[in-house]
Amino acid sequence: MTIYDIAKMAGVSASSVSRVVNGKPGVNRATREKIQALLKEHNYVPDTNARNLVTQSNRTIGILTDDIDTLHQVEGCHRVEYELMRNGYYCFVKYIGHGPDAIETAMLDLARHRVEGAVCLGSAFRDARKVTRAVEHHLPNTPVVMVHNTLTFPRPNIYSVGADEVAGIQSCVDYLTSRGRRQMLLVINENRVSGALIRSAFESAVKRYPHVHSTVYTGVPVSVDGGESFALRMLREQPDTDSIICANDLIAIGVLNILKEQGIQVPQQISLMGENNSSFCETCRPRLTSLDTMVSMSSIMAARTLLDVLEGREPSHHVTLQMTIVERGTT
Repeated sequence: MTIYDIAKMAGVSASSVSRVVNGKPGVNRATREKIQALLKEHNYVPDTNARNLVTQSNRTIGILTDDIDTLHQVEGCHRVEYELMRNGYYCFVKYIGHGPDAIETAMLDLARHRVEGAVCLGSAFRDARKVTRAVEHHLPNTPVVMVHNTLTFPRPNIYSVGADEVAGIQSCVDYLTSRGRRQMLLVINENRVSGALIRSAFESAVKRYPHVHSTVYTGVPVSVDGGESFALRMLREQPDTDSIICANDLIAIGVLNILKEQGIQVPQQISLMGENNSSFCETCRPRLTSLDTMVSMSSIMAARTLLDVLEGREPSHHVTLQMTIVERGTT
């Protein structure tokens, strides 16, 4: 069924049917209602490819990610995709891997698909030099938005939306100190790209409290088992610990399991915090206090930033959100 068939049945021109299909003016009310009834009766579906040829637009957005295993990364992709698709765009997600040319190759692939915009999630995109070069080579006039990324990029078509992790970690130290904690640990997961940044933020915050003693552990596997193994080690090496900040919720849940097994009361004896504010926080008992890294919000805002650009508005090139502590039973 084409617009020509509908036009013949309605006794009008094909251009009149086209105006109705596309929601444009120029058709009187009675004729519009007649055409709409025929469209509904015959289950007419517009030919998107034909429309794209006319408008020179394919309404396609490429979503790039370097991680398809981490829960909050997958959630970020879903948030971006949903926000764009409900505004009439088609999205595809591409895993870029971790090779030295991963970003360059991914941007080239997006250019070949003639995408109208791109959204990038993952630690790989924190290399501003590589990102800028790849966009300059392959997508010089295409809006590209970085998610959960606080970098400022030199190209005018690159935007970023992220959260202040330094302030977030420091707020955790302030929070625990205000509750009288004096023996504090920071646990950083293995292969954490921002590990050095987190450690520096933690140590800087602790310096403001001369009475607080601190220790940093790194390289802990991101799993409940990893958290459990760490907790057994921690209890041997740091038996006076009264507060723990884990840079991942799964690690924190593993720590919580061991503390409970050992008869250590949480939060009475040890306060425990995670990071990401994932759905896992509600599955353990007591429920886990966690630093919300704002991945969901930054993903939605990144999608809306891209929509603003595509629809002719002028969004900010750089947005920084503040992380928040979601207080539950472990503190």
